[in-house]
Amino acid sequence: MSKCNLVAAYARVSTEEQAEQGLSIPAQKSRLLAYCQSQGWEIFDFYVDDGYSGKDLERPAIKRLIEDARNKVINIALVLKLDRISRRQKDVLYLLEDVFETNGVGFKSVTETFDTTTSFGKAAIGMMAVFAQLERETILERTRMGKLEAARKGRWHGGTIYGYSYEPGTYILKIRESEAKVVRGIYDMYLDRSYGITSIANDLNDRGVPGPDGGHWIKQTVSYILNNPTYAGYSKHKGSLYEGIHEAIITKGQWEKTQELLKQRRGKHNHRHPSKKALLAGIIYCTECGARMRNKTVWQNYPYKPKKIMHYYVCYSQDGSARHMVRDKNCRCGYKQMEDIDNKVIKRLFKLSFNEKLLEGIIKEELAKETVDQKNAIRGLNQSQKELQQVNKSLDRWYEVFEKGALDPNELTERVKNLRAKREHLENSIREWEEEVKEEKQRTANVKEILETMINFRLIWDLATPDEKRDILINLIQEVRVNKASEVEVKFNL
Repeated sequence: MSKCNLVAAYARVSTEEQAEQGLSIPAQKSRLLAYCQSQGWEIFDFYVDDGYSGKDLERPAIKRLIEDARNKVINIALVLKLDRISRRQKDVLYLLEDVFETNGVGFKSVTETFDTTTSFGKAAIGMMAVFAQLERETILERTRMGKLEAARKGRWHGGTIYGYSYEPGTYILKIRESEAKVVRGIYDMYLDRSYGITSIANDLNDRGVPGPDGGHWIKQTVSYILNNPTYAGYSKHKGSLYEGIHEAIITKGQWEKTQELLKQRRGKHNHRHPSKKALLAGIIYCTECGARMRNKTVWQNYPYKPKKIMHYYVCYSQDGSARHMVRDKNCRCGYKQMEDIDNKVIKRLFKLSFNEKLLEGIIKEELAKETVDQKNAIRGLNQSQKELQQVNKSLDRWYEVFEKGALDPNELTERVKNLRAKREHLENSIREWEEEVKEEKQRTANVKEILETMINFRLIWDLATPDEKRDILINLIQEVRVNKASEVEVKFNL
């Protein structure tokens, strides 16, 4: 076997999600082998890190590869993608410059035009910006595809919504019937009774129907419900609708008729200046009074020129624009410049993303809690299943006695009545336990997903679009609180 053809084929996978995306170990090994065969190369060995993150080089297989490279027993290191060998730019450059290049080992990626077995590839080693850009784009694209795939599967990512209950991490909405009845009534008034949006809000208030926040109905809330495809069983992502896995509150026919009618009634001339989309809208609160904060656009120096547009966060208590949102009419938390508050939150996330040990500690604590909950759920499921087996055996025995003529029908009915009731109760318990086990597994996957997003926050933020930036913050942060001194407190979505 010729030494110049000795290839170290490296494969790594860290999560089940990556395996589902075509990065499983068998899939990587198959493609690495096929590539070597096409090049006429011989594989010296497969170096596999299964279940290891690419955040550092503390992995057994990558350490063995480094040792073999330094001992000059291989001369080509081959991976499916650059991010398989490491997610950190400095680690990639260390391997390329201090390990591979120094010991005459070429480096090749199957799916990317990066090859140090050629003179052009070697010249690219010092181009740190190229590697950084490649790594960021790879992670961001995976984030985008993950969100698209979740929408295609009908999973819910949007937090709470009127008419449904939602458990974070489960991605499933469940109908809350008391509110769903109001939603159906809103569509009925709009479609069948020709009520306008403002008239619907007034009617609900006149009848004393509590609004989504327990206060009064306003036309914006009614409009949101009439424009929301979630109620028809859809999952929406970037303007496209997908079939959701949750139960619909209205029919698709009602939804389509409503959209047509809204289109007809919508004003043709709307010249209002569009307000800036707030990154923290819906998750930012006033520390002083507890009210939610809204984004507000202010025209400074109006009506004189030049006019300057300023964007603020202000709590509803001070703003007073929606009476049902007021918590303390005397609150004077103040107007907070949107850019200043946004930057403080983003800076907090950047700082946290560099402290991987702290992040891992936080995640370990959360996973430990979930492990206990999951064990309890599994224990409850197993116990219910064992009890159900015993009940079924008891029922079978009484039926056998009856078939042998030792019991008349009335006696049989009396004997099995309680057993049947217990069986029904246990079957319901098993379904509930199974659902809880499923939810706990999903929460664990959700925590790991949040950890990966936090660690890679600095890599994906600059390349994300405004909509993607808001999605990232909504997924990472449960709420932001701002006090009178503009100090920011961030509570993460764990």
